[in-house]
Amino acid sequence: MLNMKTASHLAIAAALLRPGLAVADGPNDSTEPVAIRKDVKSEIPNVAFAYTAHGVSVGTVGVQAYGLVVATTGSGQQSFLGGGGTVWASPIDRLTLIADGSRDFSGNFAPSLAGVVRILGTPGDGFTLGVLGKFKVEGFGTGPDGETESEIESGVLLSYARYGWHGDLNAVVGFGTGDDGEIDGEARLRLAHDLGNLVRVGLDSQARYRVAGTKSLPGGRSGDFVGGPQLLVGTSHFYGSVTAGLATMGVESGIGWTSIVSIGGVTL
Repeated sequence: MLNMKTASHLAIAAALLRPGLAVADGPNDSTEPVAIRKDVKSEIPNVAFAYTAHGVSVGTVGVQAYGLVVATTGSGQQSFLGGGGTVWASPIDRLTLIADGSRDFSGNFAPSLAGVVRILGTPGDGFTLGVLGKFKVEGFGTGPDGETESEIESGVLLSYARYGWHGDLNAVVGFGTGDDGEIDGEARLRLAHDLGNLVRVGLDSQARYRVAGTKSLPGGRSGDFVGGPQLLVGTSHFYGSVTAGLATMGVESGIGWTSIVSIGGVTL
């Protein structure tokens, strides 16, 4: 009788230790718990121009300060300094809230509040699809009668992240809240690649076109653009980035040059 009990216990122990029957605590049927390692560089919803479709991880809070330089070459134009700050948080899964206050490419103080909602996909594992909703004050007292002008934007966001490659493509439409029926269409594109664990290099850009309305973009243009190479360095909870390139956005004539320098931190 004792031998039968001993044999039974040994059989149960062998079954529990058999890899095919073990209960996995992580992916790929691993029997060891797998800690998900977050990368600060992937917890930034908008480094310079393009938004990520997945936003940031739930519970994440971040803050960023940045400076903007627009240098112009045309006669009668003045270069100017701008910049501001951004804070963001993800109170629930799939939702990222972003608040920004800055002096923009038009030289006006332009605060905004945006929300990014992830619809499909898993962050960091291929394609993700999201939507953007944003309210932006384009300038205080800049309207024809000295009123505050504002804009409501909505857009579709597509991102890709895998094997160290990153891509963000945004299609955004903005509707002015004034009486002149302004409508802008925007395309934002960001491509980047990780060089090790600390550095991510690529380009970030934005193009804009005035679809409707009597008011032209700066310089009497119907369309403008800004963008160029981007360097993003991040470790632990902190990061810094530099984005520089050519621009007609905020430039009265010809082509100017712009640079955005950012520093920030994220809870992980």
